[in-house]
This record gives sequence, structure tokens and C-alpha cells, in this order.
Amino acid sequence: MVDYDKAVATVQDPNADPVLLAKIAYENPEFGANVAVNPRCYPGLKRWLATFGDERARQTLAQMGVTAEDGPVADAQPAQDVAADSAADSAAADQYSADSYSADQYSADSYAASAAQQQPAQDQYAAQQEPQATNPYGYTAQMALETTDQELIAKIAQYAPELRPCIARNPSTYPALVDWLAQLNDPAVNAALATRQ
Repeated sequence: MVDYDKAVATVQDPNADPVLLAKIAYENPEFGANVAVNPRCYPGLKRWLATFGDERARQTLAQMGVTAEDGPVADAQPAQDVAADSAADSAAADQYSADSYSADQYSADSYAASAAQQQPAQDQYAAQQEPQATNPYGYTAQMALETTDQELIAKIAQYAPELRPCIARNPSTYPALVDWLAQLNDPAVNAALATRQ
């Protein structure tokens, strides 16, 4: 974990290392707003903070015009708003999934060919039945395994918990999300993480 003094110095440095800023945002959530206003905070990190950051970070980013498309992870809607928003959210998520994934989609044959070339441990895991997608957004196991879109990977991890083992196996999953998945201590996710090189 980045110590407090180093985090304070880094978030105030206009030439800070963007990777270190991401690490601070992940390990020290209280610095999220400070990371967001640093000139070296890149757009992907701002989107991540708008989605996973604390309330102060989300408010700071909202003032900068950066918001989480599907809302923050920890915020719950009042019961009367859920029914009204769920249809619109589902339609928007389905459209986003179709638009984002169309470029990454592969045929079942090419997926089977790539799975056959993987390491023995991965073969053993791949031989197991893929999790059944139960989310209302249209995210599938194949999408979770193959997409290279970092924002889509984060959305699947957030909104389709049943597909987290697939996200853990996806080689394009970014390190901070891999670390977060490991902290869940989910046996299926841990088994999938064990197949990563």
C-alpha cells in the first residue's frame, strides 16, 4: 500500500506517474478526488473513479463533466425509482454491449481453437462449464472472456457478478481489477485467477 506521505506528495505533483496515481486511487480511496484533479490523471482512471470512487471523488469528477454511465457501485436507488429506471438502464446497457462488443466478437470456432492452445491448467479450467449469464444487460461468458474494452470489462465485473470468473481469466483485464477480484475471496474467481500467467 502506498504510504500516506508518499500519496500526499504524489497527488500534488503535476508530473506524477499515472500508474502510481492509479495505485493510490485504488489503495487509498480517500485520495480519489485529489487524483482526479491531478493533470496526469488519464481519462480511463477518471472513468474508474467516477464508477468506483468515493462520494467526494464522484462529486469532483461530476463538476469536471465526468460521470459513471451506469451510476456508482455502492449507491442504492430508492425503491420507487428502481422500477422506472430499470427498463431504461437495461436498454442502454444492451445497446452499449452490442456497440462495444461487436468489434471484439469472435466465432465459436475461433474461441475453441484459441482455448485448445492454452496451458494445461487453463485447459482444465476451460473444460469446466462456463457460468450461466443471469444479468439483465446481455453480458455473456464469451464476451467476458474475450473483450479487450477496459470499460466493458469493468461494467461486466460490476453488473454481472456471475461472470467474474471469466473476467478473471480474460488476459485484457487490467491489474487493479485483478487485485480487486482477488480480494473477493470467491473460490470460482480464485481458481480462474490461478490460471493467469
